[in-house]
Order: sequence, then structure tokens, then C-alpha cells
Amino acid sequence: MTLAETQALFHGLVTGEIPLEPPVLEQCFTGTTELPAIDRVAIYRNMYASRLVEALRETFLNLARFLGEERFAALGAAYVAEHPSEHHDVGCIGRRLAGFLRAHPDPERPDLADLAELEWARNEVFFAPGSAAVGDEALAEAGAKARLAFAPSLRVVVTAHDAAAVWKRIGAGEPVDPPAAGVSSVSVWRRGFDVVHCALSVEEASALRAAREGETLEVICEFFGAGPDAAAEAHAAISSWFAEGWISGVHRERAG
Repeated sequence: MTLAETQALFHGLVTGEIPLEPPVLEQCFTGTTELPAIDRVAIYRNMYASRLVEALRETFLNLARFLGEERFAALGAAYVAEHPSEHHDVGCIGRRLAGFLRAHPDPERPDLADLAELEWARNEVFFAPGSAAVGDEALAEAGAKARLAFAPSLRVVVTAHDAAAVWKRIGAGEPVDPPAAGVSSVSVWRRGFDVVHCALSVEEASALRAAREGETLEVICEFFGAGPDAAAEAHAAISSWFAEGWISGVHRERAG
């Protein structure tokens, strides 16, 4: 076998793409009476699988706390078997875990996928590139036709359960009952080196989605209704976006 063929074979054996069978192993690996070739390669194979599950645990801390060591290890092994690592960065292994949990739901905890989605968003935000934020004085100078540019680290997670409440209770070590189903929107962003998140009202979530899609301030404000406090609510919400560093620019309408 050539070096390239040997490397490809070893990679396949370690990652599980190739079964550990004597005829295959004997092509380029030898063992001893005390430690046959199949057992030698299995050491690397088990270490690789364990490292992937450990990487998942580092990303999905509260999901791992909730499930416990044994259940999370079983979940990780099943997930990795269906979604092998495809990236040189082991930290990317968990990007499909929320989808996996939706495809294989726990009948008693259908909210686990939402929790995983929130934790993955927090992971993405931590590693997202930074950007300079503009102050809220830019809002006072912006006209109704202005559009907002957002920091690349901002994420908005929409889930079928209140994942933020579940995340908080797990982190505090409190009992966590299954939450009632109901659409929930959560903003996730970075404050310095800390990742934070908060729940959004239906109105603010709709306004934020429209803003990120390029709608003008005039259109954004309409999502807060037409009541006597609508203008104040719109101003408070949009001002908070500036205060939290979500806004990286304000693009004003050009004069005709």
C-alpha cells in the first residue's frame, strides 16, 4: 500500500467509516499476542469518538447537565454516528444537533431541540467576528427612511418552547418541568467577552426581523402597533438595540 492509501485506511478505521475487520487491518497493521492489531486501532477509534462527544459537551453545557453523563454520552454517540465530523475544527461538530433532536425527539422532553438550538447560537456568537457599534445618537439623526446594519455576532433564535427559561433554570440547578409549547424568540449577542441572551416580545421580534431584512425605521416602528404608547415602545426597543451594541451602522436615505 502507498502512504496515501495507508493514511486513508487509518482515517476510515479511526472515524468509523471502515469497519474494524481483520482482513482490512492486516493490510498494513500488525499486533502482538497481548495486543492484536484490531485492539490497537480500536484505542484510537474510541479516543476519537470520545473526543467528539466531549466537544459536544463543551458546547451544550446545560443540555449535558440536564441529561446527565450517561444519557448525554448515549446521545452524543448516536448523533456522531449519524453526523460524522466534516470540519477540521472539532468545535463545529454540534451544528446539526438541534435538527437531530427534532428528528429523534424525546417524547417526554420535546423542548430539548430548542435548548440545543439556543446553546448552538450562543456558541456561534462567542466565535463570531467583532464589529464597531454606533451610539444611539445616530438614531436621533436618522430619518424615517433610514435602515440599520447589524453586528455579525447578533443571532435571533425562534423556538417552539421557551428555551431561555429552561436554560436559566438548568444553569441555576433548579427543577425543570417541560415547558408548554409556544413560539418564543430570543436574541443572542456578545457583551465584551460574555455571551448573553434575552427573550423578545412578539412585537420586538417582528420588528427586529424586519430591520435585519433591510426595512426602514418607518416600517419597523409599525410593528409596535398604533396605540397611545406605540411610539414610546418602538423608541425604547430600538434604542436598546443601540445600547447593547447590536447596530453597526445607520444608512440614511440619500437626498433626491
